Amino acid sequence: MIIADEPTTALDVTTQAQLLELMKDVVDRYNASLVIVTHNLGVVARYAQRLYVMYAGRIVEGGTSKEIFGTPRHPYTIGLLKSVPRLDEAEGTKLVPITGLPPNLINMPPTCAFRPRCRYQLAVCEREPWPDLESVGGGHLVSCYGKGQTAPRG
Repeated sequence: MIIADEPTTALDVTTQAQLLELMKDVVDRYNASLVIVTHNLGVVARYAQRLYVMYAGRIVEGGTSKEIFGTPRHPYTIGLLKSVPRLDEAEGTKLVPITGLPPNLINMPPTCAFRPRCRYQLAVCEREPWPDLESVGGGHLVSCYGKGQTAPRG
């Protein structure tokens, strides 16, 4: 198993591509697994078969790249995908930032840590602990009471 923590940070795109292809070749040659820890969604979209989205030190969503990019279900994942440019969107489409600040990891709230920033929160989110990961079909997992099915507030 190869674990690569932010392997492409601060590299130009040509060097990024060469490094990622080299890692892919090593994985194929030695029948190994590759875990890439990154904030670069472009890397994830191209190279990952399965991915996990984390917020405040917890996995909030997991699934195949197709499931996560095609039907994101956790509000944080939805926010991440709306905050990066896409080639398949119309020119001039505005990016939507995730408002608010991340939580203080030393003094975590008893409820979902993303709740203060969430556009989809329900009443249950204010009173219940952060939910465990649950299947929403296939291998797609999400830790959210609304599971991305509610209308955004505000």
